[in-house]
Amino acid sequence: MRPQLICAVALVLGVTACREPDGPVQSGEGRVYVTSDPQGGRIYLDNNDTGRLTPDTLRGLAGTHDFAVQLDTFQAIYGYAARLFVGESELYTLDGPLVNRCGDGLCLASQFRYYSVNRIRLASNPIGTLFLQRGTGGGLLWPSVTNNSYASGSMVGFAGIARGTDTVAIGIYDNAYLAGRPTPEVLQTADSLTISQTTWVLPAPNAINRPTVRGIEVREMVTATNEDDDVVLLHLRFRNVTADPLYAALDPMAEAGGIVYDQVYVGFLLDPDIGVASDDYLSYQPDLRLAFAYDAGFDEVDFGGGYNRTPGLIGLQIVDVPAGARFILNGWTSQGSSADWVAGQTSERIGWYMLSGQKVYEPDHPFPQIGHLPETPGDVRLSVSTGPFHLAPGDSVDVTVAVLLAEPAAGTFASGTQLDPGDPLDNTRQLYQVATNLFSRALLTGSLARRAGRWR
Repeated sequence: MRPQLICAVALVLGVTACREPDGPVQSGEGRVYVTSDPQGGRIYLDNNDTGRLTPDTLRGLAGTHDFAVQLDTFQAIYGYAARLFVGESELYTLDGPLVNRCGDGLCLASQFRYYSVNRIRLASNPIGTLFLQRGTGGGLLWPSVTNNSYASGSMVGFAGIARGTDTVAIGIYDNAYLAGRPTPEVLQTADSLTISQTTWVLPAPNAINRPTVRGIEVREMVTATNEDDDVVLLHLRFRNVTADPLYAALDPMAEAGGIVYDQVYVGFLLDPDIGVASDDYLSYQPDLRLAFAYDAGFDEVDFGGGYNRTPGLIGLQIVDVPAGARFILNGWTSQGSSADWVAGQTSERIGWYMLSGQKVYEPDHPFPQIGHLPETPGDVRLSVSTGPFHLAPGDSVDVTVAVLLAEPAAGTFASGTQLDPGDPLDNTRQLYQVATNLFSRALLTGSLARRAGRWR
């Protein structure tokens, strides 16, 4: 009698990790017990639908076969797949987590959904990205009755030092690093919207063998109400799952006992595109823990609804900071001497410097919690983060951020005339008056977050 082979398999990677526990089997059947997390996935054998759902046992399978499990939910496919040689005298168990991954714009464009609440229409995706339609605008429309686009994408922010040696971070368009987990939950009423979903940070297939960010579960809850115009709250919980057997089933580089992350900074990254992306400016308001962007000349000829001469400002705010941590406001443009960093590439370490508030892109502001100050308009990125934290396997940290919009204050600017941001610490600068409505909304987000609560 031989022991059972229990194999955890990966959907995208096509790898198999096996262990051999004790247990009796019957010989001569060529059986495979197929299960999944969560259960209820449809079982496919050699590309044919068996009509069975996990968990179930398939018999008479001696030889090599292709197995797949798929859960069709939320108008998206979550699954795993494996190729397995089945011996006549062995009982195999296939078990793995069901995930959804998107590695290209076509996939992202086909899976996003729009949700409208207060005056915002936002895009969501089952892999865990928000404010992203396909990365070319349309991720956040405001006011919702128009097609005025204010964002092209976003990403949860995570950076740290792995194993004491590897500096790692997610970039703003590292969508291929996200493995969405079933099943997003959406609760929308006439007065409010709540979206809850979970994603895993898992290296893209072309970076799976590199020392890169991995094994972080992010639980997201998006909340917004019609009582609070122009504000969306994002509650984020980052948990180290590098020692979780389910995660290890997807990552062939998973280490026994998991990975310890030190000097961790978590937060959120936003790509604001106020109409045409190349003419936006970046600024900060540190006493509100707010980074924001605006059209340099307050003139977007393609905007409708009367907003072509008064395009709004968009802000990214870190609402709460855990005890003992500090907050960092940063931003950059995607051209010139500053650019996006990419996980799995040599630029990845830049992400840790940006989220931790180290000085990377010049010029920078001397205030320790404010980062880069581009001297000219450009395609702006925003980031807010908090840290440092120590995340051993199983540890987690929570943060709440807000995305908010507002009209420029009437009578404080001249449409068509470029407005320089000025010094973020100077409350007499013209931009401070222009952004009064945005700042007023930022003053309310703390009470909004307390009313909204966290995960149910």
